[in-house]
Amino acid sequence: MSENLSSYAYYPIASHEGVLKTVQNCEAVCENTFTAVLCMHDCRMRVMQLQLLRDCADICTLTAKYIARCSMYARPLAGLCAQICQDCGTHCLQHPDQQSQYCGQVCLKCAQECAAFAGMAMPCPGGVQTGPCMPGMPGMPGMFSQAEKKEEKE
Repeated sequence: MSENLSSYAYYPIASHEGVLKTVQNCEAVCENTFTAVLCMHDCRMRVMQLQLLRDCADICTLTAKYIARCSMYARPLAGLCAQICQDCGTHCLQHPDQQSQYCGQVCLKCAQECAAFAGMAMPCPGGVQTGPCMPGMPGMPGMFSQAEKKEEKE
């Protein structure tokens, strides 16, 4: 049984540099915020925030790797990343300290960019949807659809 290499698509990293930098920054900010929260006097009351920060940092790291290696799973993973970043950002914004507020904004920006990369809509402020929701990206052969691959070659 031979491997079907046509299901993998290469693209120059510069074509997704924005989302890649955003997820890498989100990972770093979440790690930094995790450490900051551990040093706070009320850290025992912030268990959920600490768990979300770790989940968010980890999914951002993995998403960045999948985007960089042109994985056919990069877009579906970015959809999951968007969901986790949205949850983490929303939770961080519930805490009044400056670090949590900053982290919340970074996470929400990452959620929006990952959702756009994944081809799905994320809830906007006020609950307004911005596009079609395509969770899981069924039938997606790689980073580009076959039609996009043909357009890329032309």
